[in-house]
Amino acid sequence: MTNKVVITSVDAGGGHVAVMDSLFKTLNGHEDKHIEVEKYYSKQSKYDNIYRLIARSPMLLEFLHFSSIQLVKWFKPLITLPEMSGAKNLLKESKPQIILSTHPFQSLVFQTLKEKMGLSQDIVTVICDYGDPKEYVQYAPKVDYFIVRDEETRQKALKYLPPEKADSVFIFGTVVNEVFEKYHDMPREQVESEFKTFLAEACGEKAKEFDDAKPTLLVVGGSGWVRKSNRLIQKMAASGKYNLLVCCGKDEGLRNEFCPKPGVFCFGFLEQEKLALIEAKADVAVLSTLAPATMYELLTINRYPLFVHRYHARQEAPHIKLLKDWKIGVFEPDDDAMMLQVDEYLADPSRYRNYIENGAVHCAEEKRKAAANYQFIQKIASKRQVIDLEAARAEHKGAKKFGDYPKLKRLG
Repeated sequence: MTNKVVITSVDAGGGHVAVMDSLFKTLNGHEDKHIEVEKYYSKQSKYDNIYRLIARSPMLLEFLHFSSIQLVKWFKPLITLPEMSGAKNLLKESKPQIILSTHPFQSLVFQTLKEKMGLSQDIVTVICDYGDPKEYVQYAPKVDYFIVRDEETRQKALKYLPPEKADSVFIFGTVVNEVFEKYHDMPREQVESEFKTFLAEACGEKAKEFDDAKPTLLVVGGSGWVRKSNRLIQKMAASGKYNLLVCCGKDEGLRNEFCPKPGVFCFGFLEQEKLALIEAKADVAVLSTLAPATMYELLTINRYPLFVHRYHARQEAPHIKLLKDWKIGVFEPDDDAMMLQVDEYLADPSRYRNYIENGAVHCAEEKRKAAANYQFIQKIASKRQVIDLEAARAEHKGAKKFGDYPKLKRLG
């Protein structure tokens, strides 16, 4: 029997979508293991818009993180509403047996529908971040399974689950888009040539300001968090020492603010190939967030250590710990100290060679985990009950009518 697996994501930051794409890539093609895979990407952006609004106030963001589990319980109908229609259509049209949701609110939607409609699908929450996954688990605690990035996160997840669900948490790995491998392998001369063409297309006449005699410094922060490094960018621009490439993502206001500055080249939301190109062109990159997706993309490019200037205080704190434990980069929140750190690296990159080598080691380990992703699907599928669907539907209708839910009859 083939198990149809649907991997879902929502427009709520590139990290969730990157994990969806990675899982699809690593699970697709395993028909011999009786797995059929599809993707479902919900383009509604209400979650993302609200989060970006809240994140402008660090105190409000911290309060909501602290209270979020209770708030999700109180406002569950409002939270699930944006995804309900699309989720129902997916269940009707694709008829999956297993659903992997890379956003916890989508997991909550599918679990709610499962309970209300008496469905048999297995719901899996994909925990995209490292560290304590309390919110991921407790937003939708009744889902059937969870998958996490490492053993430490798995052990922490188990603290929030009853003993009978001890076997419901598995480890997964990710792979980045192949364009990052492409630009890692590309000769420097070809990178330079492609970058000049792209810069002229993206920046027009301003591309003539690019000075080949200066180092190229990239500032990147996901789809909209570079603003957190605003003062640092201003100081770097004022120094006149660098060609500054600033990935502004969806932040049009920041793009308009920095574009007129000499030696600053701003980009909006970039497709993966263009992002990989400018990451390969840069002599060094400064990060305003440290999401796993961005981290593994830069480690795949593997040209410099990760210089992290800002991060989402609660959500990404475990990633800062990884940065130090894995010795793949440095965290420096002070603007002047970060500039000194960058200049020190540019003056003698050989002193940081071990950071780049460590990055390659952890990339290889992540690929190894990703190659085994089909195994957790097989474990989930092996535990699925084979149900007489016609009898199940009839009994569910009768239960709704008379208020009593009899047990489903198993085949065989």
